[in-house]
Amino acid sequence: MRGWAALCALAACGSPAEAPDAAVGTDAPPGCPRPALAAPWLAGMLAQTVSDLAASPRATTTERATARTYLTNQLTALGWQGQLAAYPSGANVAATIPATTGSGQEIILGAHFDSVSGSPGANDNASGVAVVLAVARFLVDTPCRTSPVTVVLFDEEEAGLFGSRAFAQTRTATAVRAVHTIDQVAWDSDGDRRFELEMPTAALEQEWRAAAAVVGVPVTVTTTQGTDHESFRDRGLPAVGLTEEYVGGDTSPFRHQAGDTAATVNAAYLQLAAQLTAQVILDEVSP
Repeated sequence: MRGWAALCALAACGSPAEAPDAAVGTDAPPGCPRPALAAPWLAGMLAQTVSDLAASPRATTTERATARTYLTNQLTALGWQGQLAAYPSGANVAATIPATTGSGQEIILGAHFDSVSGSPGANDNASGVAVVLAVARFLVDTPCRTSPVTVVLFDEEEAGLFGSRAFAQTRTATAVRAVHTIDQVAWDSDGDRRFELEMPTAALEQEWRAAAAVVGVPVTVTTTQGTDHESFRDRGLPAVGLTEEYVGGDTSPFRHQAGDTAATVNAAYLQLAAQLTAQVILDEVSP
């Protein structure tokens, strides 16, 4: 349980006041610098988040409550106000990062934080949570944001998408530009650096492919359902899921097992997942 109590050290994760990576990044518009994707804090933040979350399963009511406290504190440490969004059987953790230069439609970026009983859930899905928190950190160093970005950590995905379904009920298609969900992005045994895009709209596929070209990774489109992006698609919202090669067969053999530990996470591949996701979100908020 010790990992839960330790907040991500500012030396590893960076603080809102510290922005050594805030040089102009890829395709930054004039006068609006973007953070560089190769941020010096990124590897440390991802590793710390996965280690902290995977210190214990996140399945029981008590375990999930402890995880929610940790996640709320992480968002607060970044300068974003983490809040609980409760529903009858659980609660999501969310924070809305406001627009600064426009009034665009909301962008939602999410990942489920729960695991199955008996599994530390490092890849499934501390890896996705780590990516979401890393993007929230990138947005600290993005002063020009044309749309609000809501980052949300979903409860009870493993029980039946309960958290994301509850959250999706609070949104309408006309008010949301895009929903991106991240689930299992830390296994790449063949080293091909490939990611899968789960059921993207044509527009979202184009966005992710453009970002993949910038980061230098290949992507494949699949029709995979059964994770949080499905909850939003069912409500008519444009949604896409990012994952490792779940359909392609290069996916963690430790899924839902005790062996899904931080030691099995491919740190370099996870960093690519964070950079790829960050590029997509930065393109949306700072076109």
